[in-house]
Amino acid sequence: MAEKIIKKKRKSNIELLRIICTFMVICLHMLNPAVIGGIKYAKLSGSAEGYAFTNWIFCLSIVAVDIFILISGYFMIENNKRKLGKALNLLFVCGIYGLIKYLVINLLAGNTITVENILYSLFPKSYYVFLYCTLYIISPYINRIVSGMDEKNYRRLLIVGFVLFCLWPTLIDGYRIINGRNLTEVFTIARSGNDGGFTIVNFVYMYLVGGYLKKFGFHFKKKGTKYIELAVSIGCSVLTCTISMLVPKLSGTNGILGYETVFVVIQAVTLFDFFTRIDIGSSSFINFLAKSSFGVFLLHTTVILIMMKWIDVRGMFSGDFLSIVLCWLILLVGSFIVSAAFDILAHFVMTPVSNIWSKTKLFNFDSGDFAKQEK
Repeated sequence: MAEKIIKKKRKSNIELLRIICTFMVICLHMLNPAVIGGIKYAKLSGSAEGYAFTNWIFCLSIVAVDIFILISGYFMIENNKRKLGKALNLLFVCGIYGLIKYLVINLLAGNTITVENILYSLFPKSYYVFLYCTLYIISPYINRIVSGMDEKNYRRLLIVGFVLFCLWPTLIDGYRIINGRNLTEVFTIARSGNDGGFTIVNFVYMYLVGGYLKKFGFHFKKKGTKYIELAVSIGCSVLTCTISMLVPKLSGTNGILGYETVFVVIQAVTLFDFFTRIDIGSSSFINFLAKSSFGVFLLHTTVILIMMKWIDVRGMFSGDFLSIVLCWLILLVGSFIVSAAFDILAHFVMTPVSNIWSKTKLFNFDSGDFAKQEK
């Protein structure tokens, strides 16, 4: 009699973290003075509580991108097979959603739609997507490099990387900003600076950290230490919020909130490890909703801009504390629901294209094949 094959259900702890990080990305763009401007308007409100709240939410949410890469390293460090079709699909989705964003924003504003601008909007424009695709393509070779390392040497690699690409950039950028000096000759990431962690260097480092946690972990003996990790993560957000408000020059991703800084890296790693250590079982709803994270990542700002046609965002963020919190909640939940719903529907249209790429041998490779050829 044939044995029954029991399919292992995917645990939802990391998928829940993925959803939380998507909410964090929405918060970042909603509050960023250069995007929707929540923090800027809250500062004008005169509400000390409201201004502190928006700053803290921003500092709490800054870890989203680093955690997304930690998740990738955690799941991909032991798998050398890559589907280039997946990278092409990310670029394809990014381009289609870019077109949607262009059409929605300009139609609402009453601007003229041109063929030239339509074609331009189809070109994927997202630093995250391009850096992630780059990391995805080279990750099998990163895996092969660390696969021969024992725990001790892997840990040494991370310590060296932390000093060179986290600690040193934090110290140098802090000194440069406070003293107003241009130190172009002493950066370890690029001659022009550390670029706030928006670099392949930071992506590779966080990927390696995620891989280490998958292969070895931190070996905490007591179960309760995961709550200490959660406290450390929240504590880092409170610390960066306090510094940002006391020393405004150090705020933002060009200051202590750069993705490569000590504060953000520690906050991201401790929060991520906390979620790897909790067990919430397998939730079909959470796992399903997490699939829309990328779509929400691409669409939420457009949805917020549409919502601003009916919601006085500037007025609410410029009001009292309750008004600020209410506006934050409406934009956060509303943009997530609408973006996720649209992305779920869009999957039905885009899936056939994705399947073509995923089944084409040209777009799939295994780094192990190169080792076989060498033999």
